[in-house]
Amino acid sequence: MPKAEYTLREIFSSTFDFKNNTVEKKIIYNKAPLGGLHNRWIKIVFFLLPILMYGAIFNPQMFAYLGIAQAIVFYIILLVFAMQVIMGLAYFNNRKVLKMLKTSWEAYFPDIELKMILSSGVTPYVDFKKSYATILNEGLDEESSYQRLKEDFKQMEKENHILYDAMNRDKQKIK
Repeated sequence: MPKAEYTLREIFSSTFDFKNNTVEKKIIYNKAPLGGLHNRWIKIVFFLLPILMYGAIFNPQMFAYLGIAQAIVFYIILLVFAMQVIMGLAYFNNRKVLKMLKTSWEAYFPDIELKMILSSGVTPYVDFKKSYATILNEGLDEESSYQRLKEDFKQMEKENHILYDAMNRDKQKIK
């Protein structure tokens, strides 16, 4: 098994949830397995920001100063700004996690892009979540998981060989 900064379990626990024997991709990736901030804190900020803004605008002092119409308009404008902040925070968090995982992923699977595994679109690795759920249900150790994933990736490439070959030809055109 290759040497990498993060294990496969850490990589997948940062990007996927395992619940009820199924694997689902996280909307906000988790840095906690990698030694960073847990995504639950980002979610807490998402929920608290509109509430705090409401409290700031509709408190008796500010409300008396603004009036009902201006307070509502001001709150709506601040909500739009807050949504932009939240989306930016989620985007930069996910980008940072992918950057942290890139070198470890390439140590394990140099020919497969991590973004293709995480993609919601059509890729040769569309059955990855089923494969990983099976590995988790069987309780395989790190080495066995790695070997099984290598076999499963080859099987997925073989099953989707037309798409896989087209993507490889496209990559060669770019080079």
